[in-house]
Amino acid sequence: MSTTADAIIPDAHGSAMFLCGRCERPLTERDFFDLGMRMPDVGESRDEYFDAELLDEIVHEDCVGARRSAG
Repeated sequence: MSTTADAIIPDAHGSAMFLCGRCERPLTERDFFDLGMRMPDVGESRDEYFDAELLDEIVHEDCVGARRSAG
């Protein structure tokens, strides 16, 4: 049984902290689990997370697959 929620990851203002770099929809806790990524620490900003993980963007697993099949 999975305990991973499908809730968005909120920023300090309650808005979605992360948007998919392809479809621009919010990423959820489930997306982070599916991608094998750690959740941001409490109080960690989007920019701090990207710097710590050496990322420029995060993309839904389905969006990555769709891009591969279209290319």
